[in-house]
Amino acid sequence: MASCCCRPFLSSSCCRPLIKVCLSSFTDISPAELDALWREPPYGLGGTNEHFSANCIMTQGEEEEGPIGDSGEEEEHDSYWKKKEAFLRGSKVSVGEKFSSEIVLLFTGRRRSSNFPDLSLQEALRTRLRVVESNSKDITQLFKDLSARLVSVHAEEDSFVLTFKTVEEIWKFSTYLSLGYVARCLENFLCDQSFWLDPELLSELEINVTVDEEHLATLYLGLLLQEGSFFAKALFTRSEEDEDNEEQLSFKKNDLLVVRDTGQDSMWEATMLSTGSHGQVPVNAMQPLPYPFYQWFLRKYPGHAGCSSVEKELFENAIVTGSCEAIVDYNPTSPDELQLNQGDTVEIQGLLLRGLAIFIGKHTSTGLTGFVHRAHVKPLNTIPLGRQLVFLTEEEKASLAQVNPYSSEPRDSCLLERLFSSDISSVYRLDRLDEGDFMYIRNQPKHDFKGLSSARQSLMSERSEGATLYQSSPHASVSFSSPRMSLHQSHNPLPQEGECLSFNLEDTFKELDEFQEDPPLFMEENSWEGEESELNDPTLTLFNHKHFQEDFLPLYDLHCSFLWVTFSGKTEDELTGHLESVRECAKRLGMHWAHRRACFVLGRLCARKLKFSQARVYYEEALSVCTDSFSDVPLLVALLTNLTAIYLKQRMIDKLPQTLEKASALLLCLPCHIFTSTDEVELLKLLLRRSIVLGDKLLEARVCYLISSLFLLLKKTEDALPFFERLQFLSVTHSATEGGPIAPLDLNWLLSWLYHRKYMPHLALASLSLDSREDHSLHDAFQRIELFIRNSVRLNPSWKEGTSLLPAQIVVYLQQALAIAEQGDDIKMQRDLCLGLALTYQQYGALDKAVHCAQQAVETGSHINEEDVFEASVLLGWLLVLIGQAERAHSMLQPLLTSLQSTDSPTQRGVIHNLLALCLRYQGRVREAGWHLHCALVISKESGNQRNQALALANLGCLALDAGASLLAERFLVKSLCLFLDLWESPTDEEHVQTYLWLGRSYKDRGKSQDIRACYEMGLLIALHARNLHIGIFLMGYWDTIHTRRL
Repeated sequence: MASCCCRPFLSSSCCRPLIKVCLSSFTDISPAELDALWREPPYGLGGTNEHFSANCIMTQGEEEEGPIGDSGEEEEHDSYWKKKEAFLRGSKVSVGEKFSSEIVLLFTGRRRSSNFPDLSLQEALRTRLRVVESNSKDITQLFKDLSARLVSVHAEEDSFVLTFKTVEEIWKFSTYLSLGYVARCLENFLCDQSFWLDPELLSELEINVTVDEEHLATLYLGLLLQEGSFFAKALFTRSEEDEDNEEQLSFKKNDLLVVRDTGQDSMWEATMLSTGSHGQVPVNAMQPLPYPFYQWFLRKYPGHAGCSSVEKELFENAIVTGSCEAIVDYNPTSPDELQLNQGDTVEIQGLLLRGLAIFIGKHTSTGLTGFVHRAHVKPLNTIPLGRQLVFLTEEEKASLAQVNPYSSEPRDSCLLERLFSSDISSVYRLDRLDEGDFMYIRNQPKHDFKGLSSARQSLMSERSEGATLYQSSPHASVSFSSPRMSLHQSHNPLPQEGECLSFNLEDTFKELDEFQEDPPLFMEENSWEGEESELNDPTLTLFNHKHFQEDFLPLYDLHCSFLWVTFSGKTEDELTGHLESVRECAKRLGMHWAHRRACFVLGRLCARKLKFSQARVYYEEALSVCTDSFSDVPLLVALLTNLTAIYLKQRMIDKLPQTLEKASALLLCLPCHIFTSTDEVELLKLLLRRSIVLGDKLLEARVCYLISSLFLLLKKTEDALPFFERLQFLSVTHSATEGGPIAPLDLNWLLSWLYHRKYMPHLALASLSLDSREDHSLHDAFQRIELFIRNSVRLNPSWKEGTSLLPAQIVVYLQQALAIAEQGDDIKMQRDLCLGLALTYQQYGALDKAVHCAQQAVETGSHINEEDVFEASVLLGWLLVLIGQAERAHSMLQPLLTSLQSTDSPTQRGVIHNLLALCLRYQGRVREAGWHLHCALVISKESGNQRNQALALANLGCLALDAGASLLAERFLVKSLCLFLDLWESPTDEEHVQTYLWLGRSYKDRGKSQDIRACYEMGLLIALHARNLHIGIFLMGYWDTIHTRRL
């Protein structure tokens, strides 16, 4: 739906002259600086995405992915300059020209089947835009949500003029453009409500948006310079021997630097991210990072990338599974590494990532598991992840699909009752005399009016926004054998359907009852003293298990919940003292596993108090204990990731090589990682910087997946949002590069909730409507409905007060819920959804569709009981009356009246009498119609229902008018109006006004012009008092027609 740029901003060769022009308009820039800024980057993504219907991504060539090495640097550099000089000779754009800082966004309505513009849709969109053009508040807010500044609206040219003031604004807008949100927001804003009621029209028509991508790239580069400093990477290596000036900085190819213009023609001031070294660098050696996301990320999370160039790459795919063959003899320097002989076969455990130097393997001969250097093996039988996975394993994709961030409790039936509270079986319906009357009256039950309004307010209340999140972190695979995998699955913390996440102690530890009820694990007072108790210490015994135990999972989780449950009666200092004694005892007795685990727990307690140096000492001691590390994989993961995170936090670069690659392998290569520390984000940031340097999009996607999951687990939703957006962007662009509908995952459902949390209703509705997942449960479908309503209310607060119709777009989500319900056996839910659809269609005048849904509700309700089918039958009868099928309605309603004779339901009998009277009037059977209305009037009087009395009298007046008895009609209508005057608190404004219109027509038949005018003016006053714009417009048009006829 959106034509947009999913490749880097700097990858288009055609934009180079424009970029030179743009930069000249911002500041004085030397030719050398221009040379560096327009250069085409060595990596990019483009293509056409067919899976996400809202995106039509323009393509641009992409350099083949692969390792970045130093070989052939000079040849590559020379060919680059020859290419640039040839381009400049053909350029006709002069540097002195001025370039606009504004950009034009064009929109076009078109048909999906042919990709041709649809002129009728285009004119309808143009007309809608003319209406909002005079009052630009709403459209300005729309583009504000899209991170753009609206300059002007040009309805006749089908365009908006936008501008940007910061790089962050361009970054967000370009992301929304690429994900299809800009087009979908315009579709939601410009399309008429009737558009959503026609499924064929909805599936065929779409809005396409386009921008000048080269112009957008030019604005991006100009804003980079305006902000003073930006991030770039080195194109080649410059050593100290090559330097002519001591002030020049030495760097290697792919090093990340922060560069700043100092006014010199050929030199920039730069700072190395890896070392902090400061100096000057040649402008032609630097390349600005092309994606605005990279600039934002490196500015917010600065640091080094921790990677070096690779001379030769043996692995063709970025992420693989399978097996490898050793190509060298290798004697390990660490006990957790595998010893290899040339020709040995190694099975990949988990994944092998080309961006990491180490992976985890299992020696097929010895059966040992350990770390393997990727440089020591070559592919033997490697298999890339499936086309529907790409950078996630099957388990991770399944667990991510189960993440349900919505905090609402299951209340599907209750939601339908609040949304579609109908009084069809208790309140009479007002007749229609001819086509000049209202199409139908939106009756609402008097006794439920305040309740309905308050229910809507309750439903829309933002107080529930503070509810706890669902846990979204992927959980760890604790072993490679199937028994342990089942163990992992039994402790999977991802919320299942309908399960809420809470971080209070009771909910966090609700699955740890075995620890709470196990008396030996609670230390009695003074039981920690004395040598005899050492060997019998249950903590020491538990910690000394040689292999992973199920009981250890709470010991390694993010909150170290084992300690706070087991030792809940002890202070933190007492707990530290006890664990220190366990450590000393284990060390003295040679209990290696107890020694390692005690050191790990002590390290976690120190890190909890921000004593990182002391924690580091404990972690290093734990790793120095000689054990088979892979006998307890979660412990090894927790140790290495926590220690590496501390090295990064304390900037201990000299110690990083000892643990960095191993921790990275455990973090990224093992599926379903379990987070053990909030500091793991430091390691993930480094790995994301590495993926930026290497241009490895699959590595970047995998890291974004883990970062966003950790932030969501920590309830840092605003921090998680940019990474989920980037992950969705990478998923979309990967589909584009593959040239087919490949989507590793669709995060639109999760993103819609995050936008909702951030109070961005336009984006929440756009992402929700683009959710293409087909594995939603019925409960998910109802949560989508509720999320849609909450954000619709933010855009139209009047619905919260019960004064406006439901948004027509709710039909789309109701149909999705019905399609899911029909696959199950909940018949009542199917009936309720059909009724909801029928009522919504009726509200918008789509009566044929309403009849179809009501008929479906009757058929479905017939399988339940008579009570459930009654309401649907009455609604169907009323709808048949509205569309003129009186005979069919009569044949359906008569048996209902017969069945009610033996029941104590007078109000329901009165409803049927009233509807039968309407059917009979249409058939010309006036006498019978009068008898039924008389019965309905008597029943309403006996029950004391004043509203139904007023309606029955009004219908009698309508019947008299139709029969030509205007004086009799006046009597009935005046009595009805007297009753309506006492019903100000009920929603009877349309019924009240319609009765005045009929009274005016009775006066017209007798030539009482002043009385006619008084009736119409009273009707208009009632409409204004009720703030019912619909009635007011109708009356003014009606009065204008009458006045024209008189003239």
